[in-house]
Amino acid sequence: MSDGTLVTAAEIARMASVGRAAVSNWRRRHTDFPAPVAGPGGTPVFRLDEVERWLRERGKLTGSGPSDTVWRALEGDANVLERIADVATYLHEPGTTTLPEGVRRVLGDLDARSRDELVESLCGRAFERQQRQHLVSPPELARLMVELAGPVTGTVFDPACGPGNILRAAAEAGAERLAGQELDPVLARLARARLQGSRPATIVDGDALRADAFSELRADAVVCDPPFGYRDWGHEELGIDPRWEYGVPVKGEPELAWVQHCLAHVTPEGTVVVALPAGVAFRRSGRAIRQALLRRGGLRAMIALPAGVLMSTGIAVHLWVLRDPGTRGAEPVLLVDTGHHQPPRRGQVDWNAIHRDVLGSWQEFRKTGTVEEVPGQRKVVEPIELLDEDVDLTPARHLPQQPTALDLDVVDQARERLVRSLNKLGDLLPTVREARQGGRTSTTISDLARAGALVLRQQLGPLDTAETGDGPRVLTGRDVATGREPTERYAGDRDDVVPLRPGDLVVPLLAAGGGKPATRVIEADDLVLGPNLCLIRVDPTKLDVHFLAGQIRGGSTPRGSSTTASGVHRIDVRRAEIPVLDLGVQRRLGAAFRRLVEFTAGLRDASDVGERLARQLTDGLADGAVVPGE
Repeated sequence: MSDGTLVTAAEIARMASVGRAAVSNWRRRHTDFPAPVAGPGGTPVFRLDEVERWLRERGKLTGSGPSDTVWRALEGDANVLERIADVATYLHEPGTTTLPEGVRRVLGDLDARSRDELVESLCGRAFERQQRQHLVSPPELARLMVELAGPVTGTVFDPACGPGNILRAAAEAGAERLAGQELDPVLARLARARLQGSRPATIVDGDALRADAFSELRADAVVCDPPFGYRDWGHEELGIDPRWEYGVPVKGEPELAWVQHCLAHVTPEGTVVVALPAGVAFRRSGRAIRQALLRRGGLRAMIALPAGVLMSTGIAVHLWVLRDPGTRGAEPVLLVDTGHHQPPRRGQVDWNAIHRDVLGSWQEFRKTGTVEEVPGQRKVVEPIELLDEDVDLTPARHLPQQPTALDLDVVDQARERLVRSLNKLGDLLPTVREARQGGRTSTTISDLARAGALVLRQQLGPLDTAETGDGPRVLTGRDVATGREPTERYAGDRDDVVPLRPGDLVVPLLAAGGGKPATRVIEADDLVLGPNLCLIRVDPTKLDVHFLAGQIRGGSTPRGSSTTASGVHRIDVRRAEIPVLDLGVQRRLGAAFRRLVEFTAGLRDASDVGERLARQLTDGLADGAVVPGE
């Protein structure tokens, strides 16, 4: 089945369980690596059979199973989710849908467990490709919500079930029956296909708010992650709907319509868990409904998840835990804030830590009616504490703040570092004397390039980067302009990247402020040239690189440079004027320029350390964590 099939470098990396940078390294280091077939733009593609042979000979082939084969057959389809639904449906009802012969042949060799794993693998790849859309609840979030609703026994209902992640988690947790509704017919079909055979499941496509397909259902648990920002929810048509027991939601509060829809479908003993944007907890337009939920005892817990738990959005998410209050009246509410688990990058969440904190607090609260208070993390409050003018349910607003903790050894080390930096700065400033007046002959960077004294290079087009990986670091114009170290690594597979080497000079092509160019002389050997930078590689027998950097940085703005409408200057480095001086004079000037660069870097470091130290001491003194010394 491999003949004629093409794969990208990303797919090769998946087959070998490595990063894309490793594939790029293989292409550079191994002359026998398969040659690319012409691909779109700077993205080459390769023959699958040749790649598999090369990987197999070196023992690197780990990802060429049935899932990879089926994925390659489906991923080019614009309706890939529908094709995955075809595969899932075919596995349970072979005669109801049509698949390519090659795909059917692969599926025919799988046992029941392998079939389910294959479908989930295909779904995971499709969701990853569309991760900027909020199509699906992350599996870890789905499991957390189901566990909050647990113990799950009877019927679990999700009125906005998407492709079924929450209902699958409910089935795994012991639900006996599953029910769901989904507006998107493709996602509803995929959910039906994924849930076949797990538990009795009824999935209906349609608008749950406008056309409730389960109006008579009272589920043992309702767990829902409704669509974010969906304003066309039927406000005008549903003004007198009996579901609005706690108040009629305004048009801009569809989330509170979903909350009440879920409450209308739960048994008196059941639990509702809803994932909502953090703004629903404090927007004034929803104040009356929040107040009614508190007064009647409908809200049991408010759990703040850290911003960045979803790949589709950077906004923070709250989990609302509710119940049908009946005649209970107001009762204490558990507040939990997991913001201290802030992910380093969107979607890269420590779910184990969040599960531990959230479920530990919730189980203790359910068992005893209270929890041990942890400043900044959890607390049980009486409703009267939340029923102020705003009825703001944001946990962080009501949790006691963590006291300032200062490690005095660290403070002393920072003070010593600051003193050393300040003492060193004076020695870095070069001494100078008045120069004799007289004209100097000058040339341009462009003329120096024509004379062979230097070479100019630029990186054309953007580079694929990632925060982690084993690729070289990518130096950007922003890094040079701010004096910071690169934070991104190259994760692509282009052949035209420009490696940097010690002694290279780089100049950003854009400058802010007065239009003076920034410069950096390269000292490391693990960098590649990023976009919007000009590389100048000098012949050290003709030019001193630090002299050249200082003249570009300190001279007049090169002729031909222009200013954009936003005030940013485009620098034409080729036209920068450079004095024609003896190499010995260049080196003396270059040494002075270099000391000034070190002075500027030291000044920046001292400023950072000093500001951080002053802020810590100010907070510590204000909070009473430290007192002035004798």
